[in-house]
Amino acid sequence: MATTTDSLNGPRLWLHALYTVPQIDPATVDPISRWLILGRVSVVVMSAISAVIGGLLAARDDVFDWPLMILVAAGLILAHTGSNLVNDFWDYRHGLDTEDSPRVNYGPHPLATKGTGFREFVLVTIAMLAAATGIGVYLTVESGPEVLIFALTGAALLMFYSGGPFPLKYIGLGEIAVFFIWGPLMIGGTYYVLAEELPGWVLLASVPYGLGVTSVLFGKHLDKLDFDSSKGIRTAPIVLGQKLARYATIVISVAMYATVGALAVWQEMWALAIVVAALPMLWQLIKFFNTPKPDEPPEWYRGGWPLWFVGMAFIHNRRFGMLFIGGLALQLIGEAAF
Repeated sequence: MATTTDSLNGPRLWLHALYTVPQIDPATVDPISRWLILGRVSVVVMSAISAVIGGLLAARDDVFDWPLMILVAAGLILAHTGSNLVNDFWDYRHGLDTEDSPRVNYGPHPLATKGTGFREFVLVTIAMLAAATGIGVYLTVESGPEVLIFALTGAALLMFYSGGPFPLKYIGLGEIAVFFIWGPLMIGGTYYVLAEELPGWVLLASVPYGLGVTSVLFGKHLDKLDFDSSKGIRTAPIVLGQKLARYATIVISVAMYATVGALAVWQEMWALAIVVAALPMLWQLIKFFNTPKPDEPPEWYRGGWPLWFVGMAFIHNRRFGMLFIGGLALQLIGEAAF
């Protein structure tokens, strides 16, 4: 997920930041590149995918609205990016994100890495969260006060993931929170804004991708197992233990396909069978997670150590998410045509 780049800048670096975390000196790149990378938009793409899934589900019920859809996606992207920065602040303040921590090893940190100022960090973070809040207020006015349930619950889980008196990540609840945020809250919330209702089949449709994002977090926390344990952080892999957490990630990943199958049968959405194209990647993931992480990176390894499991989970989830979207789009086209 992390790469080093010295030749890219401007729009080319912006695109590069959408699918990886370039190792750059924040002071040497343009402001847009700097905050795309520091805000880790390569993982923020997962929020955009959740929004698109929710929008396609609404389109299937003929309640799609382009302006509202764009606003929902923008709000989720801004909220996710802002929460990334807030969580970096809390981890830095708690003494976890330092110059030699795993977080800084795989990508520049807005506070622990030289090249960014605290004032600029605060202004950018406030601007993103204020914009997301403004969008949320508008959507509440347009679609009803029930939107606040999705918005405030999601915001609370995102903001208190690493902060507050009981940070969710520190007490083994971070993975559960992530499932609900990227599944029912984002996908179900997007549908609700457009349709002003939330049927049961949409909640089921939100489960596969919510599980996918959860698998990515399991991979990340497995990679940081020793570091988190030394700092007294009790993520789910620490609570479960390394071996059981690896197997749990495999089960979660397989469940992504099982829930898609259940949705396809319930709603007769047979185009979703396209997700089987990701099964070869799932098989690679199963083999990868079935083996303990090596003590040192192999000679061929080019990632940002100590990251190991998360890269495989991230790539699998990205492929699954794109195919899931493709299946929904094909279903819409088929139902419109026949």
